[in-house]
Amino acid sequence: MNWKYLWSKKDVLTPGELANKRRAYIFLLCFLCSALFWLVTKLSRENQSAFQTEIVFEAFPEGLLPAYQSDSVLRYTIRSTGIRLVQLNFMSGRERLTLDAAMLPLIERPSGVFRYMTARQILAELQNLHEPWGEVTEVWPDTVFLQLVASGEKKLPVKLEADISFHQGFNLYGDIRLNPDSVVVSGPVSVLDTIDFIETQYWDATRLRQTVNQTLKLELPRHIPFMKAIPHEIEARIPVEEYTESSVEISLNVICPEGYPQPDVRLFPGRVNVTFLVALRDYSMVTAELFSAAVECPSLTTTSDGRLAVSLTSYPSFVDILSVKPEAVEYIVLE
Repeated sequence: MNWKYLWSKKDVLTPGELANKRRAYIFLLCFLCSALFWLVTKLSRENQSAFQTEIVFEAFPEGLLPAYQSDSVLRYTIRSTGIRLVQLNFMSGRERLTLDAAMLPLIERPSGVFRYMTARQILAELQNLHEPWGEVTEVWPDTVFLQLVASGEKKLPVKLEADISFHQGFNLYGDIRLNPDSVVVSGPVSVLDTIDFIETQYWDATRLRQTVNQTLKLELPRHIPFMKAIPHEIEARIPVEEYTESSVEISLNVICPEGYPQPDVRLFPGRVNVTFLVALRDYSMVTAELFSAAVECPSLTTTSDGRLAVSLTSYPSFVDILSVKPEAVEYIVLE
């Protein structure tokens, strides 16, 4: 039977074709009713299904923190009607079992003192959690152990974890600042002593051409459970300025130790050229008088070729030295 043909010709069907069409509608209606009846019957019968939920402990005794938890996920089965199990499946993962650690019984073992929950206690707690849905019949694991150890606090410096680079002609202006630059970390005393700093989350700070500020979360060590930091995030500031290259020419001095006779030395050349980078905002502050260069007494030090090495003895803190030329000079000592 060609259904598309019957539909396209619905206004000009013959009596036989109209009868076929009515029979088709009746068949479809009966089929849908029987399918619905089958589904309702199935969902109304008792059945069971497997679920899982996270188990979380809180309200620890004062001065104690968990160092080890035998299991963090409980697997269990629920017996109920099919419709309730379907509804519960859609809600699976939205609830978790939260328990008061201070109310659990104690047990001593060679590895330490533990608090624990038996299968009966776990079943009772799960039943309370799922009371409207059905009966909790089985649970795994049958016992959950929780080891509590002494807790403590430690102030640790914050380390910036970032990839920093600058656009051509720009550079860092001053120091990178973290606010705060240290945080108070709490956790098991036994592991706090093994930590020297706390890192921030990774920051891709590349091709910078202006000062940037960024809020960064702290990355606590994942192998240490129940560790906390106050505050849990910091503000990072990278000051950026545009730089230019410049140079000054300065005269050379001869430096001798105190009490050492000052010889009459002639240097060739007697002046050197200092090339440096300076921020545009500081360019007007640069003068040759802020730089000084010297060589040591000829009898104290010379290069392998008999020349005197030049060293820059002072320069402004707001410039970055690129080069000093020449690096060594000829000399003669006058009698």
